[in-house]
Amino acid sequence: MSTEGVAITARGISVRGPLGPVFSNVDVEIRPGELATVTGPSGTGRTALLLTLSGRLHPITGAIEVDGRPLPKGAKRARTLIAPARLRPGFELEGRWRVREAVRERRITTKVDNDDISDAFDLVGIDPEPEALIDSLHPGERLLLAVALGMAALPAGLLVDDVELGLPEAARTRVWAALETVARTGTTVVASNTDPPRFEAGPVIRLPGPNGETPHRAGGTAPETTLLPGQEPNTVEFDTETTRILGADAVTEPHTFDTAALSRDPAQLALFEAPEPTAPPEPDPSHPDPSRPETAESESTDSDAMDSDTPEASPEAEPTDSDSEDDGDPR
Repeated sequence: MSTEGVAITARGISVRGPLGPVFSNVDVEIRPGELATVTGPSGTGRTALLLTLSGRLHPITGAIEVDGRPLPKGAKRARTLIAPARLRPGFELEGRWRVREAVRERRITTKVDNDDISDAFDLVGIDPEPEALIDSLHPGERLLLAVALGMAALPAGLLVDDVELGLPEAARTRVWAALETVARTGTTVVASNTDPPRFEAGPVIRLPGPNGETPHRAGGTAPETTLLPGQEPNTVEFDTETTRILGADAVTEPHTFDTAALSRDPAQLALFEAPEPTAPPEPDPSHPDPSRPETAESESTDSDAMDSDTPEASPEAEPTDSDSEDDGDPR
């Protein structure tokens, strides 16, 4: 397997969400076929930076070029060139699927054939049992399966988030070695991890931790700057798949993940966890619901009724829109 990788360059890019900066003033220079690693503690914006460098998230400051074309004008092309293998949360293999189902989904959505899949499996060194549930695979095997399925279509770039998450030492070594092998095919690999790789690799982009050190890339340090004056959180331009991560209001681009497959699988259709449903407000006795007939019992305000052994109806027992046909039933 071989392909022509993609160059990614960024200068002074910043992303901000409703709670403040996600990352600020980051420089990146990745050459075709390199294995680059975004590092930093949890919550420092590693996933957001991967999304930004691939044209899936728009920064509020700075400039990005992918394959020599500036973003956001070239964002659609960048999303086509750079494929996600895993982005957490949101773009991961469905654990309830069997391996053969994940393979079939990828064949349909990326127009690859069995030979392409087989070559990708050989590339990363896996031979999974077709009937095995993805959740039953070892975490390292599961990640390598995601990498192989991402590589089957020979993308110019590949995103791999949280490389070492949940992996023992031996599995970490195996996964990094596989990513090096992928990069040697020519594909540019942009990975993220808490710590840098333990071997000589490509550029390392460090994001600041709790002590607030300035982020920098290998070979230089970015100057410290601030966000644009008066920048409001909702002026950040977010793609659909990142909106829930950062809580932004302005969605300007559709996501480009496997929408054909997502529409077939409700579990994958929700790319991110839906917000927790808010409880309905408690009914206000001073403003009775006009849609419910008043009764002598409901009009009673006698304090003895409040202390009676008869429990009050809970809000859950009140009729909802779906019960409109049974409005006459006091239950």
